[in-house]
Amino acid sequence: MNAVSTRNRVLSFLIAVLAFAVFSSLAVVIFRGMSARNLLESQNDCERTINVLFSSLRNYDDFGAAVEGIPILKEKVVGISVFDAAGTQLYTWGSAPDTQPSVAFSARAPIGQMEEMYIGNPKDNSQIVLVRPLRPPGPPPDAKSSQDAKSPQDAKSPPEARPDHRENAFTSNVFRQADLIWFEIRQARYWQDKRLQAVLFPVSELLLLLFVGFVRFLIMKNAEYRQEAERQKNLVMLGTAASTLAHEIKNPLLAIRLQTGILARSLSGNGARELAIIDDEVERLSRLSLRVNDVLRDPEGSPADLDPSEIVSETGIRLCGRNVVTFTEEQAGAGRTVRMDPERLRSIAENLLGNALECGGPQEEVAVEIAVSGGHVLIDVLDRGPGIDASEREKAFDPFFTTKSRGTGIGLAICRRFARAAGGEVTLDERPGGGLKARLSLPRTGL
Repeated sequence: MNAVSTRNRVLSFLIAVLAFAVFSSLAVVIFRGMSARNLLESQNDCERTINVLFSSLRNYDDFGAAVEGIPILKEKVVGISVFDAAGTQLYTWGSAPDTQPSVAFSARAPIGQMEEMYIGNPKDNSQIVLVRPLRPPGPPPDAKSSQDAKSPQDAKSPPEARPDHRENAFTSNVFRQADLIWFEIRQARYWQDKRLQAVLFPVSELLLLLFVGFVRFLIMKNAEYRQEAERQKNLVMLGTAASTLAHEIKNPLLAIRLQTGILARSLSGNGARELAIIDDEVERLSRLSLRVNDVLRDPEGSPADLDPSEIVSETGIRLCGRNVVTFTEEQAGAGRTVRMDPERLRSIAENLLGNALECGGPQEEVAVEIAVSGGHVLIDVLDRGPGIDASEREKAFDPFFTTKSRGTGIGLAICRRFARAAGGEVTLDERPGGGLKARLSLPRTGL
């Protein structure tokens, strides 16, 4: 059963890891898609802003005048700088660098077309857009002929009021020499979403990990509950069979005991010894049937306030022929009163002391130490036998599990059943110096 349980745990862990990997990959794809969409929207917004800037040059003398004159541009544009092929700055406005940034474009765009490069600037919540080249095709018109073509009315009107103002000094002198234009455009929404995603992604991964772990925990608990339910069902069936068997054994045992009593009066010598062996085996079977009945009866019984040391001392004198109880580390004024059925406590004492006497160690080393620790009374039954391996100490409480050739494997199961019914516990541990320590812990009353 333990091997199956371990296999199930390993399998469930591997399935949980696989599920986390699949859902985590799906989350990565979703967040990458969201990041790509936000970046594309940000770049589209930058392109629209740049297009508005270029279009505004028909009505304004330069970029700066257009930004100052159009509210949407003033809200978006942080700085503009124009450089020629030699890296000389031809024009600057706003927060823009004085030197040409060192960048490498993938290829030179044809004349009349733009090549763009985007550089994120999270410090200022903006995008830097590098554009090259931006030169209209065809030779520049003659400045003098252009001036002559203007009407006197156009010459007197300001540049921003000229609807057909397509060529001015800025366009002629700057754009014709421009090799790189540096734009910085605010993108607060983009950087806000990017930072939010940077926080949400690890949080979502952590929540996903917790969710997968919680689902695995529920599945494993459900499997344990099913195993426990099956175990309880088997115990009920076993208990019914054991009860029937114990009842059926009693009558033959009684008949055998009566007959051996009659034969004992008429036999002597070796015959008497053989009858004594039969009596011992009958007594062992009788005790076994009584222990089976202990397993099946109500573990709580009729609880009453009592001092466990009295019952344990009485049981120790009866089984060991001496007082085996000593008191250690008593708290000042601390009482040893517990609430438990006296017969159930006597049964626990008999089983634990009986196991200590049967362990094979020196009987004079069997001892009982009673102490008060916090809200519990601790009763330690000690022996100097070979002990029990740590891997088998918990199994020792399973019904009918035993390491002794003549053991029944019921005693410790009865002890734990009765102790837990009283709110206590029975555990096994290694005794310092060798042997086994069986501890009965019972809650104190009157606290």
